[in-house]
Amino acid sequence: MTTLTHHSFYNLTCKFCTLVRNVLVSIFLGMIALGESAGRARAANILAQHGRMDLAKEIMLGKENKND
Repeated sequence: MTTLTHHSFYNLTCKFCTLVRNVLVSIFLGMIALGESAGRARAANILAQHGRMDLAKEIMLGKENKND
């Protein structure tokens, strides 16, 4: 019967914590991307309703207007 030493148990839990951290970071970044996409779609919808199809198209295609 093998027993887990303190060192091997620590390595096992560190690997698990790293995996959990990576999954949570991925989920968080996905939520940010989803929110940005929804915001762009909403802004493009409002611009299209006001007849500014050119600006709506730029927003949805991700082009930045450099006229500032």
